[in-house]
Amino acid sequence: MIKLSVNFKKIGRRLLRIIAFISILILCGYIFLYVKQERFFFNPKVLAKDYSYSFDQAFEEISIAVEDDVTLNALLFKTDSVSKGLILYFHGNAGAIHEWGERAYLYTENKFDVLFVDYRGYGKSDSFYEEESELYNDAQKVYDYALTRYKEEDIIILGFSLGTGFASYTASENNPKLLILEAPYYAWNEFIANVAPVPQSLINYEIPSYKFLENVKCPIHIFHGARDFLIKPEEHSKRLQELYPNKIDLSLIKGAGHNGIYFSKQYYDELKELLARY
Repeated sequence: MIKLSVNFKKIGRRLLRIIAFISILILCGYIFLYVKQERFFFNPKVLAKDYSYSFDQAFEEISIAVEDDVTLNALLFKTDSVSKGLILYFHGNAGAIHEWGERAYLYTENKFDVLFVDYRGYGKSDSFYEEESELYNDAQKVYDYALTRYKEEDIIILGFSLGTGFASYTASENNPKLLILEAPYYAWNEFIANVAPVPQSLINYEIPSYKFLENVKCPIHIFHGARDFLIKPEEHSKRLQELYPNKIDLSLIKGAGHNGIYFSKQYYDELKELLARY
């Protein structure tokens, strides 16, 4: 009996050590995420400054200064038809515009020019983000550039995934004629806390799309894959529409996942019909 008791004590001590070790690992993970979370949220493809873009259609490479020592790289694709205006495109969290630019035809075929911009640290753009305010500053500077070449009443803002928060902010601070959101999130910090085992309080970037949309004066159209298991439409797009039913039209793309919207005939047909109205 005495021997058995000693064994239980040993097992108990081992369990306590394991629990303590796991707790320390989790704590270290939280600290690392808090300090380096931008490296998790942003997944850029970095390109050499002398990288040469190649596409099946003509484009113009542009540099947009957002701070004295920070320039963002952008590509402007123009329609072969008489242009109805500009679509300002805020892309998702991965890759760079050498890949995102492959989608230009979706808009140029519908008589719109389209401007793709790489965020800081993406592609050939400078620097990297350290504060949420820098995201909004850059988005506004890009919009200001667009205003030097297009009338505001001819500008549509479009955001995909991560970019929907930037698009929503920009539309709330300006007067474009339409805001298009593809796979949007209700709020970035809430989304991250739901997909990763971290407290919401540790997420430095709020990016509250639901707040920005309150101040958007133009019509809003959302496209969301019905089978998007990353940013689930019922947790994000449907909640946004319920919050602003008089502003938002929602198109659920049947069978489409998070990155599969563009391959859907339903998406292309509905996008074409939407752009024809503007």
